[in-house]
Amino acid sequence: MGLREENLNVVLAGLLAEKGLKALGEVILRQRGRKQEPDVLILLNGVRIVIEGKKPGKWDELVQQCQDRLDSNVCDLCVMVEYASMGTGSLSLTQSDVRRALLDGRFNVGFLSYIDRAGLAKWVGAPSKPEQYMDVGFDDLLTYLMSTYSKVVREDIVDPAVKRMDEVLGEFADSLSTEVNVSRLKEVLEIGEKEGEEDAE
Repeated sequence: MGLREENLNVVLAGLLAEKGLKALGEVILRQRGRKQEPDVLILLNGVRIVIEGKKPGKWDELVQQCQDRLDSNVCDLCVMVEYASMGTGSLSLTQSDVRRALLDGRFNVGFLSYIDRAGLAKWVGAPSKPEQYMDVGFDDLLTYLMSTYSKVVREDIVDPAVKRMDEVLGEFADSLSTEVNVSRLKEVLEIGEKEGEEDAE
C-alpha cells in the first residue's frame, strides 16, 4: 500500500467528521510540557477519544501507543485501527481515491480504556484484554466506536469497588472481633471510663 499513514489518518478524521463526530486528524497537543501527536482526536460529550492508525503488521505497536496515550492522560478511550486492506491499486491517487479506499477498506480494530489501564476491569467484570475485531468495514468501525464509547460512559466503576472494599473490611472486622480482648485494648490505648459513667452504673 503506497499511502502514508498520516494521509489515511487525516482522511479518516474527515470521514468521521462527516458522520457528525468532532474529529481532527494529526493534531499536536501540548500537555505538561510534553508534545503529544495523536493520529485522530475526537471529543464526544466530554470524553476524549484518540484513534491510532497503522499499516498492517504493526498491531503490537498500536497497542503500546494506545497504552501510552491512556497513561499520559491524553484520552479516556483509545482506538487501535490497523489499515488491513485498502484496495487502492492505482499508483497516482487523489484524495478522493483515498476517501473511497477507506470507505471500501477493511480494518482490524481494538479498544483500550482507562478502565483497562487502571486495573479496574476486575472490579467491574470487564475483560482484561483489549477488545479486538478483525476485518471490519468502515460502518462497522463506526458502530464499534460508538458502542465502546457508550460502555465506557455507562460503566459504573465506583459502586463495585466500594462494595468489594466494604466486603473486605467487614471480613477483616469479623476476624478481629473474636480475637480482641476489649479490656486489654482499652488499657493499652489508655481509654478509661469517665467518673460520671461509673457512677451512673
